[in-house]
Amino acid sequence: DAAIPDAQESRGLGDVYKRQLLGRALALLPPKEADRLAEEVGHEYGLHLAAEMAPGDAQRSLHSAVATVAETLTSHGFAAHSEGTEGQLRIVSEHCPFGQAAIDHPVLCAIDRGLVRGMLAGLYGETAPELTGSFATGQSACTTLV
Repeated sequence: DAAIPDAQESRGLGDVYKRQLLGRALALLPPKEADRLAEEVGHEYGLHLAAEMAPGDAQRSLHSAVATVAETLTSHGFAAHSEGTEGQLRIVSEHCPFGQAAIDHPVLCAIDRGLVRGMLAGLYGETAPELTGSFATGQSACTTLV
């Protein structure tokens, strides 16, 4: 079934169908391959976003890079912010631009994971961000530990 867009997903009807198409296409692949592909695409786009930033913004501390990633995710519809507690940095996204498509096709979360990993690689260096909660698993936010 094609999703009916809600008010928060109303960037355009075409976007809703693109998200559904992407989710369904990834669902046709074996799960590990779909996850790998989605994360790879996100990582490449994250590297691209990091490279687009001003040259003076290229290398920074991990804390600063995480804050920049959260700001960039917000500009792409994730409503994200960074938090740091007990020596652990995390990015919390309170909205998912993939909407219902991510709930129906959780493999789309791999795009977000790759996006974060790619931006951090370009702004700070290689890291291993871990998605510990998501809308797709019933959480009230997507949380990525860095």
